[in-house]
Amino acid sequence: MENSDTGNNGFTLILKYRYVLMGLAAIWIHIFHVGVPLFYHPANEVAQFIYNIEEFIRRIGYCGVEIFLIISGMGLTYAIKKGSVAHFYKRRLSRIYLPYLIVTLIRWPIDKWTIWMFLENATGLSFYTKDIHHFCWFVPAIATLYLVFPLYYWIFSKAKNKLLFTALAIALWFMITIVTCGYLRFDFYDFTNRIPIFLIGIYFGELSQKQPQSKFTKKHYLIMLAVFVAGLILAYFYNFRDFELIIPNSKTFLPNILLSVSMVFLITKLMDILNRRLPKPGQILTEIISFWGKISLEMYCAYICFLKPCFLICVRILAGFKFPLIAINITVFILTSCVAFLISLLCKGIRKLIELPGKNKLAKE
Repeated sequence: MENSDTGNNGFTLILKYRYVLMGLAAIWIHIFHVGVPLFYHPANEVAQFIYNIEEFIRRIGYCGVEIFLIISGMGLTYAIKKGSVAHFYKRRLSRIYLPYLIVTLIRWPIDKWTIWMFLENATGLSFYTKDIHHFCWFVPAIATLYLVFPLYYWIFSKAKNKLLFTALAIALWFMITIVTCGYLRFDFYDFTNRIPIFLIGIYFGELSQKQPQSKFTKKHYLIMLAVFVAGLILAYFYNFRDFELIIPNSKTFLPNILLSVSMVFLITKLMDILNRRLPKPGQILTEIISFWGKISLEMYCAYICFLKPCFLICVRILAGFKFPLIAINITVFILTSCVAFLISLLCKGIRKLIELPGKNKLAKE
């Protein structure tokens, strides 16, 4: 991935700058959840225009989930080849479940759950039986995709034409979605409508391995720019004009696919250009954004355990000290990052304790 052709292959760039993408996605999702508009009461046309832009960026922040799913789909095509299926499950699920369990334990006394409610949330059962947004929905969602991935990839890997297979898989998803309209819980479409982008990520991951020398030209990136603009237009109509297509909650389908697919190529290309032309500033920026990329799951968990129950209290306290809106946003983001970093350190410590007996056993042998 570090050879001279790296900058010519868009898929390789996604892998190279995956933590940058994850960091930007984590920040975007944070803004979506708790970002306070800087021009909340616009006083003139210019302020109104700026408010409209920042509100648009905030409203479509859930597209950050699609960026994570593309990267996850790509990464799994590598991870599945590093050992047995059992090893794959152990590595993947332990990575996401530990911070999730910590957050569940923290929220248990705060929300005064019964033991059964705790078990429902800790196991992800409430995701299926109540509402996907009942508690920390992304973890049960990605865990579900992890569970079905080995079977899907086994079938996918046998297909001669991977693009056609992916297209047929998405077509099958579409038909099932149409058939289940009126039967499936509406909230569940927030999850199922994101399956296609995960399948696209798997296809991208396979291409990155099978065609590592394929070159991306200016024409490819101009097409991606056009796709990005089309995604923005669709996102506007879906989010501000109540535009809907055939499938329920379709704002998480077509606009997000267009935006996320184009953004992962465009952002990583810009990062590569920056790192080539201005190596030191580029490296510093890469490291800074990658910090949040490496704790992106913990950022989400920090929102669940810290910000969700305390956000309004934090804002009121900061506003009481006459903090301007931008300072409130920065302070809340720093506090969330600190909580996320502490969760990541705790998870690392627990993993080391879990792995210690195995390492001692190997040392004795």
